[in-house]
Amino acid sequence: MNSDDRIIRIITRCIFVIFLVFAVLMSGCTETDRLGDEAKASFESGRYAEAVSLYDQAIRLSGSNSQLYFLKGQSLLELVRYKDAIDAFTTAIRLKPDFPEAWFMKGRASYMMGDYDEAVRSFYKAIELDESNAEYWHYRGLALSGRGQYDMAIEHFDKILQMNPSMEKAWSSRGYAYVMEKNYIAALFSFNEALKINPGNAENWINKASVLRVLGRTDEADVAINQANLLYKKQGEDIARKIPKTLISAIP
Repeated sequence: MNSDDRIIRIITRCIFVIFLVFAVLMSGCTETDRLGDEAKASFESGRYAEAVSLYDQAIRLSGSNSQLYFLKGQSLLELVRYKDAIDAFTTAIRLKPDFPEAWFMKGRASYMMGDYDEAVRSFYKAIELDESNAEYWHYRGLALSGRGQYDMAIEHFDKILQMNPSMEKAWSSRGYAYVMEKNYIAALFSFNEALKINPGNAENWINKASVLRVLGRTDEADVAINQANLLYKKQGEDIARKIPKTLISAIP
């Protein structure tokens, strides 16, 4: 065998090895994608435990995919496994530190565990990475309220309302913070603004009524309570309409 033939054979073997490695990698990617798609479908169908299992399989194949850890964390959050969710979001952040959604979800899981200090820190990092996201500001405000820092919470809600004046829950949360500060006039204004945006929110009618009672405006409070009761009754009727009715005569 001459030197040219030997070189050709070496090159051919190298090409074959490269092709084989590429094929193996592509096969792994394809399987990871398939598992990820199945996990997403399970999550969207409410089968959260199944989604976690599928994401775990995909993670074992991919090795270090921050998005898979993030999605696994979301599924764990739905299962009320907050500590495990935090671990998943933390791993996603370790793999991709500039991942605002992972910081936000880690904050939410910490908030649900009552760890407001960690929640505030995580939401702060999310805001640092995406300052225009009103949801991040809102949840940090809630966490600050959880720590009893109502003045700082109100500053956050005001910031949100500058960005999006029609964010009903920001007005509601602002009203609650003002109630805790015993500034009932400001609280009433906030609940009224929330009700302008969504007059069908029975909880805000109750919040309004509570503030009016503290202010001694009992007649107005009674009107607000009646409105809340009407809304709750309507909601009950709407739910009843969705329940299938079975004729008594059809029951054996």
